[in-house]
Amino acid sequence: MDPILIALRLIHILAGIYWAGAAVLVAAFLTPAVRAMGSDGGKFMQQLVGKQQFSLYLSLAAYASTFAGIVLYWRASLGFQIAWIIAPSGLMFTIGSLAGIITVVMGQLVNAPTAARMSALANEMQSAGAPPQPAQIAEMQKLQTRLGQAGVIAAILLIISASAMAIARYV
Repeated sequence: MDPILIALRLIHILAGIYWAGAAVLVAAFLTPAVRAMGSDGGKFMQQLVGKQQFSLYLSLAAYASTFAGIVLYWRASLGFQIAWIIAPSGLMFTIGSLAGIITVVMGQLVNAPTAARMSALANEMQSAGAPPQPAQIAEMQKLQTRLGQAGVIAAILLIISASAMAIARYV
């Protein structure tokens, strides 16, 4: 077997496991816990995202899995041949691929800017030396809701992606 193919499959599968698992963990457990913790939840997220660089590792896993997956898809489809793509097995890989790619795009267009604004707003609120203004609190809540909803959608898309790819060879 081709060592490059083996390496690509390992990268795709292991990075995908990390990415999907982390997305489900965040959506199902961390986000609700952080909300329940109030201001302490914000401190936890600052530690997780800022000092532990969770978002960076999640992004790297997403990109690695997606890049390796596109190369594997191209190889399996013999250069994106439509006959392979619409065959039952190819269609399942296509559904899984599209769900993963949509998740990456959503991460760049929704999650990353929302998280960046939340971080900037948290810094503004902390550096003010006074209690947060009602408008700041309202904006933070709106951003948290948006990021939470995007996280749930990402987790669902990644479950669809992993499920479709897991059964693709058997349909």
